[in-house]
Amino acid sequence: MCDEKDPYAKCGKPDEFKCPDTCEIVICESIPAGLVFDSKYPIFNKTTDCWLRLLNEAQNEVTIASFYWSLLVEDTGDNYTTDSTNTSMDGKQIYDQILATANRGVNFRIAQTYNQGGYAETENLMQASNGRIQVRSLDFKNWYPGGILHTKSWSVDGKHIYIGSANFDWRSLTQVKELGIAAYNCPCLGQDLQNLLEIYWQMGAPGAKFPDLWPENLSTPATHETPTFVPQKYGNQAMYITASPPGFKACGREDDLQAMIKVLDSAQEYAYLAVMDYSPATLYMGDNNNKWLPEFDNAIRRAAFERQVTVRFMLSRWPHTYNEFYGYMHSLASISETLPYHWDNRKRTKKGSIDVKFIEVPTMQYGDIPFGRVYHNKYFVTESSAYIGINYF
Repeated sequence: MCDEKDPYAKCGKPDEFKCPDTCEIVICESIPAGLVFDSKYPIFNKTTDCWLRLLNEAQNEVTIASFYWSLLVEDTGDNYTTDSTNTSMDGKQIYDQILATANRGVNFRIAQTYNQGGYAETENLMQASNGRIQVRSLDFKNWYPGGILHTKSWSVDGKHIYIGSANFDWRSLTQVKELGIAAYNCPCLGQDLQNLLEIYWQMGAPGAKFPDLWPENLSTPATHETPTFVPQKYGNQAMYITASPPGFKACGREDDLQAMIKVLDSAQEYAYLAVMDYSPATLYMGDNNNKWLPEFDNAIRRAAFERQVTVRFMLSRWPHTYNEFYGYMHSLASISETLPYHWDNRKRTKKGSIDVKFIEVPTMQYGDIPFGRVYHNKYFVTESSAYIGINYF
C-alpha cells in the first residue's frame, strides 16, 4: 500500500490533471413524487435527466460502480411487482437507454456488489447487448470481515461523471430524496474517477487480490491539500475524489473519513449536514463485535465547541431507522446548552450550537412501495466547502 507520509515515494507523483474551461458542473437531485416546495427554493436537475445526458454523451465506454439493480418495477423485490403509482417510468427509461446506448456501439463495464444468484437486470442487459455490456461482482468477504460496494458512480469516456446517493433503482429516481453531482466535458475529474472505478473493475475479477501497490497510472494528484482546480464562471473550484476502504485506494487517493473530517474542521461559521443514517459506532459486525468510532462525531462537537460553529444536522426518520440513532443525535444536540461563548474584550460575542431535526418523507398515496419515501442524501456544506458522497455518517 501507499506510504501515508509520502504516498508517491514508491509509485511517483503523476502529472496533474489539467482542467479545461469546458467543465460544466451541476447538482442532481431526486424529489419524492407528490412533494411540493416553496418556489423561492431552487429545484436542481433531476437525477434522471443527469443520467440520460451521460448516456447521450457517451461515445466509447461507460464505467459504472453500483450497489444493486432494480430500475424495473418487476425487480423491486419484497413482493412488489406492479406499479400502481405511475412513478416507475424513470427507471425503465434509464434501463432502456442503457441498452440503446450499448446497441449503438458503446461499451459498458458495470461493477456491482456480489449477490448470490446475481441481479436479473444486469444479467438481462448483458444478454441483450451482444457483448457490449460486461458485469463483475465484488464480494467483500474475500478481503474483509464484511462490507459492500456502496458506490453509485458513472464515468463516461473519461470526461463526464456522476457521483451521488442515488442507487440504480426506480425508487431512487422518483420515490426517494437523493442528491449528487455531475460534471460534463470535464476530463480532469473524469479521468480521476475513471482511475478509481478501474480498481473496482479489477477487484471484480475472479480470485482478485489487493496488490502491494496499485499501478502508477491509477494514482491521483488530487487531495485535500492539493486539489484539482476546475474553472467555473463563479471562480475556480477546488475539487478531489475520495475512496474507502484502504485496499481500494491507489497512491494519493484521500480516505473518505479523513477527507470528511478535514472539510468539517475547516468550517469557521456553519456546517449543515444531511444524511439518512448516523452512528459513531459500527452497526453490522454482530453481537459483541461492534466498535466505537467517534472521529466524525468528535469533529462535529469540536467545531461547535472550539470554533463556535453553527451546526444544523438533518437525519432521516422512517420505519427502518435504528433506535440508537435517536440517542446519538440527542447526545449531539444536548451539548448546545453547555457550549462556551467566545470572548472579545471581556464581552461575549459568539457561541456555537448544534441543532438537530429528523426528516420524514410523507407516505401520501405511496405507502405500499417498499423501502421508499425516505431522505437518502449524504452531504454536508460549510461556508466554504461541500462534501457530496455515498457514505452514511
